[in-house]
Amino acid sequence: MERLKKIHAILVEFASGNFAYRLERSNKNDDIEALVELVNMTLEEIKDSFLHQGYVNIHETYKYVVQMFFLLDKKETIITYNSRIKQLLLFDDSELQGKAFSSFLTQKSKLAWDHLKSRLVSAGLNPHEEYIVLSFKTKKRLTLTINCLVGKFIDETSQSERIIITSMEIVKNSKEREIALRETVTSAKKKNKKGKHSPFADNQNRGFHLNSSDISKIRGIHAYILKNLDKPLLPLIELAHTFGTNEYKVKHGFKQLYGHTVFRFLIDERLKRASLLIQHTDIPLKEVAHIAGFVSIPHFSKAFKKKYGYTPSDLRKQSYKGSM
Repeated sequence: MERLKKIHAILVEFASGNFAYRLERSNKNDDIEALVELVNMTLEEIKDSFLHQGYVNIHETYKYVVQMFFLLDKKETIITYNSRIKQLLLFDDSELQGKAFSSFLTQKSKLAWDHLKSRLVSAGLNPHEEYIVLSFKTKKRLTLTINCLVGKFIDETSQSERIIITSMEIVKNSKEREIALRETVTSAKKKNKKGKHSPFADNQNRGFHLNSSDISKIRGIHAYILKNLDKPLLPLIELAHTFGTNEYKVKHGFKQLYGHTVFRFLIDERLKRASLLIQHTDIPLKEVAHIAGFVSIPHFSKAFKKKYGYTPSDLRKQSYKGSM
């Protein structure tokens, strides 16, 4: 009965648009446990779908970034936390303040946390930080699994050891979605009155939709581009055939998933690489341009200034000043 209550609770969260929670697995081998696994897999797939269909698009209203923050003393007692913790874990201040951080973790995560603590101790007085995946237990006995960055430092005021745990998670902000949708509809109605095309009509005419196979292929193209920034980009039709799709899906699907055209994404990533090389290496600018995939210095400088507002030479000079 207890496991069925948990399934009911997570389905309520799912219905409200929150895909962050999961059900903790047990050692039992029965139909209910199979259902638990099915629910977890379904939520993971749906969340992944929203991430790739919307999160990378700055206009998507299904995304909301939530930050978790804990500050612990050396005995892992919770000193302070941000208000979002109470919304995610559903505990109030009296249930969080002064409690052991590990008491809010699943059994499996407690073991991982203990191993991490031993590494923090081994670091001595030296600062130390690393990433870890932790699963939190909510008051409704659901599981929230999040990638966390754990860091240790010495508080200069009290000269005491402190542990910071931060994380980012994605849930749905219904209010944000409602407001954005209302603005879109209102805007479309005004345009229709003026005799302009509605964006909804354009979408209906295209009838464009990506299935899971399309998304997988476009992800492959995305990864291919990142691995070959220094090489000339294949023509879109050739790129599409290489990954078993067509030019139309590459052109429109890539922009739907990543918010930019293939070419714009390529240029932006090349410029990011160049910026990092300029700031953190002494490689000559001509060679930086070549490594980043630009065929000429003038083309590189023009694209760089257009994106960042300053030239590669300006950045190099500033980087030298900062290192002195």
